[in-house]
Amino acid sequence: MARDRPRGSPGRCAACLRLQLRLPRATVKAAGALLLLLACTTVQAQEAPAQTVREIAFEGNDTTQPRTLLRELPIAVGDPADAAQVERSRQAIQDLGLFKTVSVREEPVEGGVRLVFKVRERWYILPTPRVDAKAGGEYSYGAQLQWNNLWGLDHTLRVIWEREDTNEAGVGLQTNHAFSYSAPQVFDSRYSVGVSASEVVKPTDLAGGGSYEETLQSLSLGVSRSLSDSGPPSQGWSAGAGLGWLNQETDGPGAPPAYGSATAPFATLSYRDLHLHIYSEEGVSFRSSLQGAVDGLASDYGFLTYNGRYARYMHVGATDHQTLHLIAELGARIDGPPENDAYFLGGDSLLRGYDKEFVEGDAVYRVSAEFARPLHWRWLRWVLIAEAGNAFERPQDFSLSRIYTSVGAGLRLRLSWFVNVEIEAGVAIPVGDSGGTRFFAGGV
Repeated sequence: MARDRPRGSPGRCAACLRLQLRLPRATVKAAGALLLLLACTTVQAQEAPAQTVREIAFEGNDTTQPRTLLRELPIAVGDPADAAQVERSRQAIQDLGLFKTVSVREEPVEGGVRLVFKVRERWYILPTPRVDAKAGGEYSYGAQLQWNNLWGLDHTLRVIWEREDTNEAGVGLQTNHAFSYSAPQVFDSRYSVGVSASEVVKPTDLAGGGSYEETLQSLSLGVSRSLSDSGPPSQGWSAGAGLGWLNQETDGPGAPPAYGSATAPFATLSYRDLHLHIYSEEGVSFRSSLQGAVDGLASDYGFLTYNGRYARYMHVGATDHQTLHLIAELGARIDGPPENDAYFLGGDSLLRGYDKEFVEGDAVYRVSAEFARPLHWRWLRWVLIAEAGNAFERPQDFSLSRIYTSVGAGLRLRLSWFVNVEIEAGVAIPVGDSGGTRFFAGGV
């Protein structure tokens, strides 16, 4: 009598499997050849080097010269068209801030590929009225012309004319003029040049009657150089030096004597690793400067000034253009003209919960944290702002025993049609002080 095999016994099951898997020999050989071909193809695809860049071209740059774009590219003709390097090059062009969109595509050519960067240019000429009014009675009006990407070389020209009433006792309607011109990477070098000039004319009343005019003038010429010999010259460390001239004159019967002029050389050190995403940015920027004059050396007085600013912009969360900004600023001046404070806090961008110039001095610090999130549209974001700081009569008076703090909320509108135009409006309150809610508005 035959006995049943125990369950799981290999004898009968193996026979069944042999019967089930018995296929024609030709079919087995064909399948093996196909698998071998697929494996070889996969290995070759993984080992195949990137195509060589044989040409770089641009589209849409009706104003911008190709040389302005080429100098920013980390990739060059003859390099492999590595995907990561191509994307870094696209981002480098976008980081100039001159375009609404930047894209790149590869086109096959003999011996490699052509990289075509397609840009959509912004509007580079922006004439705007300057109108401002404060709850404290200050107001101003005038006009400004900002011309970006001049000559298609990323040069910038800015001209301002303004009449301003500071609501300061004994000071009339003053006239402000300002001019600046910056030329980065002149002649496709690693050197940049900047020049600026300004003039303020203030009619001032005398205590015993009558009036006089006070005129404040400044002129500055500087040269800087990128310290990196590779990569985009607009990024990384740069150092510079230049010469400034400051002058004060008084004119009119009974006018007090002017404190004169100062010829002041300066040095700068800056770092930029900032990447623009059209409606937000990520990265770090740092700038510091040291300027001084020696009494009697082409100067009627002496002084030494240091200024520094650090900013970090971080993307947070999963929402596009949702960012956190951390900013720190520091300034100090030793000596200088009498009865002339170098710094102040308060107003539309410096401790927004306080009135403009509520505290002044020859030393200052300010720190702030900002959280911004899109409000349905990418170009409109709501923002929460916390600020703290103080100003001191002299640098040696610096102390953390009294810290002015304000918090605020508002909206920021970024106009992507123009270069570097972002405006904000909102309300802020001082923390721990008796001041009420204050409205603020202005450029960012």
